Amino acid sequence: MKRKSPPRWQIALLLCICLIAVATPLLPLANFSTMQPQQTLVAPQITTAPYLGTDAQGRDMLARLLWGARISLSVGLFGTLVALLIGVPFGAVAGLGSARRDNILMRVADALESIPMVVFILFMLSILQEYRIELASIGFGRLQLFFFAIGLLFWLPTARVVRAECKRINKMGFVDAARSQGMSQWLLFKRHVLPQLWPSIGSMLIITLPRVILMEAFLSFLGLGVEAPAVSWGRLASDGMATLNPLVDAGWLLYLPSLALVGCLLLFQSLARWARDYVNLDA
Repeated sequence: MKRKSPPRWQIALLLCICLIAVATPLLPLANFSTMQPQQTLVAPQITTAPYLGTDAQGRDMLARLLWGARISLSVGLFGTLVALLIGVPFGAVAGLGSARRDNILMRVADALESIPMVVFILFMLSILQEYRIELASIGFGRLQLFFFAIGLLFWLPTARVVRAECKRINKMGFVDAARSQGMSQWLLFKRHVLPQLWPSIGSMLIITLPRVILMEAFLSFLGLGVEAPAVSWGRLASDGMATLNPLVDAGWLLYLPSLALVGCLLLFQSLARWARDYVNLDA
């Protein structure tokens, strides 16, 4: 089967979004958390500021969207890295170990996968509430805990993919040859198995990113994610939904963050589809 070329314009657009999010503190924007009661619910006007309007507290929506992009993309990146840092070693230990060890670890994974997502998030947040002062003393606040909790939700699919790949690689001749020479399990994994895993790890990184971003938006929309004054696209959509009523025409508060979120997810999804096909062709 012919290998598809990577989606170039989607990659270029994603890079532009990421660069703008990184450079947001350097841009000449209004303070995203400053309230201006005299400018509440100003509609978007492309020609003059505020270009994307203001919310019910008079805060600039352009600034809030760009700062929200920083949080949403940061949660996606760091949550995905946490998922990889846990899932890759777990899957490798299961896939390269004995059948008994593999069976035990997979039953542990099945048990963890049965825990409801919202219950797990509430449990993690309750830990933060109980040990808020101790965690804050080491620079670990609600946002950092949220990064970690989101990552913990997505390490199991990564572990299963890595386990399956390790089992496939473990049957190859060069692995048997290295093992017959007395190479230790760790050295075998480092020199021979891990280089073969990089395409799968890279594809899982790309596939997991949009799922983590969507999960953050969902939890923030429910009020379980980032809290004020921090903003994310999910938090902005939640605020926009709360502002809507039949007497006030403020639809931009909902559709602006929703369009930003959906557009970014579609771009990541096209890249993830290509990554999945790439790995399947190599398998």
